[in-house]
Amino acid sequence: MKVKINYEDHEVKPRVRLAQIVKMVRRRKKNEPMIQTIVKKTGQDHIVFVVNGRIIQPSDYDSTLLKEGDDIRWIHPFFGG
Repeated sequence: MKVKINYEDHEVKPRVRLAQIVKMVRRRKKNEPMIQTIVKKTGQDHIVFVVNGRIIQPSDYDSTLLKEGDDIRWIHPFFGG
């Protein structure tokens, strides 16, 4: 099944849940300096996940079943300024 994750096409297993994508993204991004700084200061990475333009609450990650063509985006919560 094809989905987009931050504008890139990815092949995932059918019936995958958002929680699995969240784990994958967090595993891949944990060594980024900005993520490490946020975790050091707050204890969490605070990455926000959006599916098809809708912010998904962390309590809904396990119940959010992805479908063919879903557009999944993740964003850093702090951009400075």
